[in-house]
Amino acid sequence: MKTIIFAICIGCLAIPALAAEGIGAASEAPPGAQSFRDLDTNRDGRLTFSEAFPNPRIANSFNQIDQNADGFLTAAEIAAVVR
Repeated sequence: MKTIIFAICIGCLAIPALAAEGIGAASEAPPGAQSFRDLDTNRDGRLTFSEAFPNPRIANSFNQIDQNADGFLTAAEIAAVVR
């Protein structure tokens, strides 16, 4: 019984430490990865979240920009937000 209580206490101590780390925001885009064309690495004319991730402005707003909620961003969806 003491072992179980000890394990629960240790688990409770670990939760705040994990919460403090958080998921984090997208990192700064590498040089040259600012345009839609640069981010569209597979050249299919749309961005997945993975492709958008190098640009924090796009990645951090991905779901808001994705107006039709299909999981992809088109140049038109991005342009609509920029205007």
